[in-house]
Amino acid sequence: MDSRSREEQAIGTPSVGEHNSTDAPNEEFNQILERKHMTKREFYWLWAGVLVQAFCVSFEACLTQGIGGFVANYFQLTSLTAVLPTILAVLQTALVPIYTKVSDVFGRAGALTFAFTSYLIGLTIDGLAQEFLHLGIGQIFYATGLTGIQALSQVVIADTTSLLERGIMFAMYDMGNVINIWVAQVLIDPLTLGGPEDKWRIAYILMGCISGVGALCLIIPLWYVHVQVKRRKQSVPPRRTLRWLVTEFDVVGAALITIALSMMLLPLVLARRAPGNWKNPNVYGVFTAGLVVFIFLFVWEARWAKRPIMSTKIWTNRTAFGSLMIMFLLKVQGNVVWQYLTQYLLVSRDLTYGEAFLLVRGFQMAWLLFQLFAGVIIKRWKRARLVIWIGIIVYIIGVGLMIPARHKDASTFLVVASQSIAGAGGGMAHLAASVMVTGVVHKRDIATVVGASQILVSFGSAVGNSMAGGLWTQYLPSMLEKHVTLPVNLDKAMNDPRVYVKNLEPAAKAQVVYAWSEAQKFMSIMGLAVAALGLICAALLQHVNLEQDQDTQDRIAMGLDPLEAKSQDEKDTYSVDGKAEVAEEEIKESGVSEASFSLVTENGQARWTSGWDLQETQWQGL
Repeated sequence: MDSRSREEQAIGTPSVGEHNSTDAPNEEFNQILERKHMTKREFYWLWAGVLVQAFCVSFEACLTQGIGGFVANYFQLTSLTAVLPTILAVLQTALVPIYTKVSDVFGRAGALTFAFTSYLIGLTIDGLAQEFLHLGIGQIFYATGLTGIQALSQVVIADTTSLLERGIMFAMYDMGNVINIWVAQVLIDPLTLGGPEDKWRIAYILMGCISGVGALCLIIPLWYVHVQVKRRKQSVPPRRTLRWLVTEFDVVGAALITIALSMMLLPLVLARRAPGNWKNPNVYGVFTAGLVVFIFLFVWEARWAKRPIMSTKIWTNRTAFGSLMIMFLLKVQGNVVWQYLTQYLLVSRDLTYGEAFLLVRGFQMAWLLFQLFAGVIIKRWKRARLVIWIGIIVYIIGVGLMIPARHKDASTFLVVASQSIAGAGGGMAHLAASVMVTGVVHKRDIATVVGASQILVSFGSAVGNSMAGGLWTQYLPSMLEKHVTLPVNLDKAMNDPRVYVKNLEPAAKAQVVYAWSEAQKFMSIMGLAVAALGLICAALLQHVNLEQDQDTQDRIAMGLDPLEAKSQDEKDTYSVDGKAEVAEEEIKESGVSEASFSLVTENGQARWTSGWDLQETQWQGL
């Protein structure tokens, strides 16, 4: 019997991942899937499920986004392309806080199961849609599900990783897109060219099947781990009443934010189709009413909400606020600039949807690869704030290059280069901001702050989509009226680029393309102005020690002095290979790199770990 086994019998300490009822007698009940409560096999099984699910969902997103313009054109409503993403973003903004609260009460597994069910129902409805309204209904279910999948997957990552590793794992979650971009591009043209015009429905059938498999790959291990972790915790979940649920989830706040965003943002996209445009009192009245509801939302959250959608602790922390606003601005700018870019390339360069989709993928590819690059930099040099500054500056340079790249005679190289430079900077800044915002809160607030980031990203999508729709439907008609002198149906010139514009006479088509390019350049200028605001937000950021353990991070988040976390007689002691109890500092000085340790904490509990990592200076539980 080795020394470790003898000591286990002596002190009754379970090995890591095998916890008994004495593990945490005073532990407050929570649904956090902490790594210390899992075995290695459970952890790797769960993470395999997370990555497979992420790959399947990203494949669906790449393909359905690639044919989205064609589907809108199928219903001859290209100018309303921004409506469906706006609906999705509005719902995401309202649903994220509810999902994070539900997952904190009922567990990550139950919340994700509901999310996947709604997601698959939405794909089914979209695939069977017979008119544009049906697509909108499908988007409601789809958005409800996708919101939960995206938000709770990030929560699971934050639950199970250390602060230094979190950036890499966030990046790994998105790496499936690197493959899916190209695979989806191969399928776009076969689904949009030749044969029945509605064969795009095959994409939704295919995606429903693939996404269903991905859902099972995550749900099965997640439920298993959820049950096992719950058994290992002695604490019992308290009984909850319906009144408690309504208060805890801030149903009133969620309803107000949904109403406010819908009433404020949808008129920006739909006003052009209303009689009299913005002179129509109904359009102006709906927008004004939405603004009033939005003001009331702030009053409600500040004065009456017992559990606000986003805690005031987030807004009063400079680093959390700055990081969240950077992610928000990146999303706003992206949606403003790229919402109608594929359709513009289709018109100006006589491309198919698949070719146009491929031409703009440089942004997404660079974003994904440089997210991973940023994660490696953060882990190696432990500097997140510097990565944000570099990312934002590179991003602004890329967006600035997009202005000349939107000219109808711009080279393909300039189009791709501007996209790629902006994507590289945006990916670095977004990843580093995600790490920093989770590094300044208590572990109990991880789900809340991840939810807050998802809320602002969704809000950014809603604002960006509505801005894009508003600018496009208002500015493009004025450009068409100004530059098109030949007989052209201006409504079809906006809404039917695939057939009507491509079949115009060369002279008339050149005038239409010029008007489109002027509108695109104007949107790029607006996007550059939004991107520049990121510099102000970066200036708010404070240093975050990425090497701190979770206990230290929790004390800082609670306003306590991390240096006074333990008194001298409360310091953790360690038994090295069963020989003698020594202080942590003595182990570090001894240079021991491989040994068996037992950690005895101040409350008398013990936990086994093995392998002291001298570079990272923290205990590794294997």
